[in-house]
Amino acid sequence: MPNGGQLAGPVTQCVSRINSVEGYLNAVNEVFQRICPVGRSELWYRGQNQSANPTGFNLTPSIARSGRNPLMEIIYLSKFKSYAIPFVQELPSFPMPNGSDAYWHWLFMMQHYGVPTRLLDWSRDALTALFFALDGRGPNDAGKDAAVWILNPVRLNEAFSFHSFVKPGYIPNVNERIVNLYFGPNAEIPSDKKPAAVIGPLNNTHIIAQRGVFTVFPHDKEIKSLNLFSDASNYLAEICIAAESISLISEQLRRYGVTRFTLYPDITEVSNQITLEAEEEGQLPVTVSDANQEIATQSVKINQGRPLFTGGAFKETGSSFLSLKNNESIN
Repeated sequence: MPNGGQLAGPVTQCVSRINSVEGYLNAVNEVFQRICPVGRSELWYRGQNQSANPTGFNLTPSIARSGRNPLMEIIYLSKFKSYAIPFVQELPSFPMPNGSDAYWHWLFMMQHYGVPTRLLDWSRDALTALFFALDGRGPNDAGKDAAVWILNPVRLNEAFSFHSFVKPGYIPNVNERIVNLYFGPNAEIPSDKKPAAVIGPLNNTHIIAQRGVFTVFPHDKEIKSLNLFSDASNYLAEICIAAESISLISEQLRRYGVTRFTLYPDITEVSNQITLEAEEEGQLPVTVSDANQEIATQSVKINQGRPLFTGGAFKETGSSFLSLKNNESIN
């Protein structure tokens, strides 16, 4: 029996709640021991701003959230193609392939630019997922735990027979015809509603930097959250990141070099990276009040035992300088 001898079931509770990067990596190792049998040790990671418990943030693709109909994919795809045509020549994946490959390239492009799809993003890197769990949290996330989901994609794919000449658990590329037969818009093989782990096209620098991989859900009106399948605990676990420790962990990740610039290596992140480096180097300008205090402190040290200068910008009070006259700034 998989999962450490325990009965399989849905995953709706965290296996641990962590307060540091060290605690997170220890928790990852514990999950590895639980859901990775010998010889099937690959793990994928997905960060989410909120945990499944108690907020109900399950592993559901965006096209099946907020009351959307997953069969509307054809509408999203049609509209995206129409609006994106003027820009496709600027994309790394241009020119687009033909046939079913074109369908998947468009779908993954939609996912990359935030259009609802049947895909869920994962990473092969544990710290990348931890970063995304903490990045971009808004007011609605305040005081709530974040989460990192951990998936054994090999075990998940044991439900599929992608090729007769490979063992169950094979992780296919989306360009393989068998993926289209299971998950294409005109799928011919029933998939029992379970998603599969797949390798997508490495058609942009973000996917490469983030070591991005995906799960694809069936083209079906009813899409079930991955963590709610009856055998989910055999291949899936959730680690919660304590809300009160998110600032600390974010700082630790920054210290270890896991930043937006390393995960989004393009010109749009250069400004943020410059500001980050300036902060770390202590080069950002101080406020006027801080500058005044620093000048006053230095002036006292310089003028100890000397007559105090009473003209110009400074005024004398006792034995120290309190402020710039008339709130003048330093140029």
